[in-house]
Amino acid sequence: MSILAPMPMPVPTLPTIIYYNANTNIKEIAKYVHSNLFSKRKDSQKDVIETYYDANAVFENPILLVESHNRIINQFLLPSTLFYSITPEIQSITNSEIAGNHHLVCIDALIRYRLPIRFPCLRLIFSKNNKCLNNEVTLRVISRFEFNEQRKIVRHEDIWSLKDLIESLPIIGFLYVEIARKLAGMITGCVVIVAKEMVHAWKEWEI
Repeated sequence: MSILAPMPMPVPTLPTIIYYNANTNIKEIAKYVHSNLFSKRKDSQKDVIETYYDANAVFENPILLVESHNRIINQFLLPSTLFYSITPEIQSITNSEIAGNHHLVCIDALIRYRLPIRFPCLRLIFSKNNKCLNNEVTLRVISRFEFNEQRKIVRHEDIWSLKDLIESLPIIGFLYVEIARKLAGMITGCVVIVAKEMVHAWKEWEI
């Protein structure tokens, strides 16, 4: 059995085109932007950012913060280049009005990133049901889009858990969940026992 099994080519699907106008629902705009950003459609990623984002828009996530169209575009071009497929599964969308007549749209979604290779032999060796050894990384991402009065996105924040990301990575996730965390727990337990013994010995020495 081959360690690295090739994947069949995906069939791309395009979201419904939204024509931007004053009557367009902000939630629909946010959903359209989201579906294009979390995809492999590089031209569409560039188009939605240049169309729906303010020129000085800010994008941030737990590890970076960037400003301007080009820098934001680069953040989404990288995953679309690295992964075989990217599939967003939206759980909920909310829209609320905030200060300055701005609107905040929050999209809670599961993003599935699929690698171009599989690891069948590793799954047989370690665990058939271990999600850390497959070729798919699933990450819960809460995207917060802030729209100004001109219905342009001035701030986009993606919120996700670094722990969830590490646990879902092939091989690395297995090492982290099954070895690193358990080993850290054992070491912590030993340190606590040693500390208690030292305190006890110190008290006896003082007596």
